Amino acid sequence: MAECIAMFSVKSISQSTLARKQSTLKNAARHNLREIQAELGANSHIDPFRVNDNRIMAGPESAEGVTALAKSLLANVDTSKLKRNHCQAIEAVFSLPNDAPIDHESYFAACLAWLEKESELPVLSAVIHRDEATPHVHILLLPVKDGRYVGSAPIAKGNFKQLRESHFQCVAGPAGLKREAAKLRGVHKTWAVDAVLREWDANPLKSNEALRPVFERAIRRDPTDAMHALKIDVNSIRPKGDATTEQPTPNPKGFDASPKGFELRQSKDQSLSCVGFHQPATTNETADAPHIQPDRLSIARAAQQRGMAKLTRRAPPQDTAPVIRVGDDGITRVRDEYADDLSAWD
Repeated sequence: MAECIAMFSVKSISQSTLARKQSTLKNAARHNLREIQAELGANSHIDPFRVNDNRIMAGPESAEGVTALAKSLLANVDTSKLKRNHCQAIEAVFSLPNDAPIDHESYFAACLAWLEKESELPVLSAVIHRDEATPHVHILLLPVKDGRYVGSAPIAKGNFKQLRESHFQCVAGPAGLKREAAKLRGVHKTWAVDAVLREWDANPLKSNEALRPVFERAIRRDPTDAMHALKIDVNSIRPKGDATTEQPTPNPKGFDASPKGFELRQSKDQSLSCVGFHQPATTNETADAPHIQPDRLSIARAAQQRGMAKLTRRAPPQDTAPVIRVGDDGITRVRDEYADDLSAWD
């Protein structure tokens, strides 16, 4: 069994117009309480059949109730100087691997009690999710301490480092979980890659068994690279005899943005952008391996050739007939359109 690592992350909930996706306390509560119907569709990472397995540990049962609770707690706090994009809440997420040999609910309860005591911030909502890839809990905190608005200061860089260390010493470590490793960068990342490859070459059978869960999680996030490496044709992934599977709908970018898979455009006016696939006419190269898609350079060259062909098909410009004039002296003159001196016409 792989090591069980304790995952702990925090973020600020603020109505910022500069962010890729605006986030508010109400939207965060709606997501945690599964009130957003669009998130429960077929292309979602949320399993709608397991939504009932989620459990509310603290706070109201609706997003309206969560926002009303926050408003009541802010009644005696001076909020006159707050900006429009002020921090409305602090959200903490604690996650566990599926094979963690501990009781998930007891561990999340310990995380909630520790966070409430350590941060000294009011808890607005705490919801355990069991309808996604791994079990986790979302905790929303109101950034008010001792009757004063503190914003996102409790999760600033230095403060969050202390929070992570305290969480491991008080909760994760005693529960038998391992410390989350820092993200490798630069030369340390190169060393780590070399160490993994050496271990794999030395004992491939053991490496395959140990790394299978890691590869499976990466493939579930996005199977595109794995399909290309194994030369799996996208048209062959549909199970045989499965008449209930819906046909993929055309996507102007070639790939479907959903984590469930990807699809190809079927229209004639295929975009030749590098974010999609191009289906060229069958050539000697593609006839032997029709499942191999051309690279981006081939797509660009094909577009260039079509553009040049269009230019060559255009009719050449017709030369205008020269202007002829017979002078009083009986001499016939032809006008030169490119002559600099036109005094002969005077």
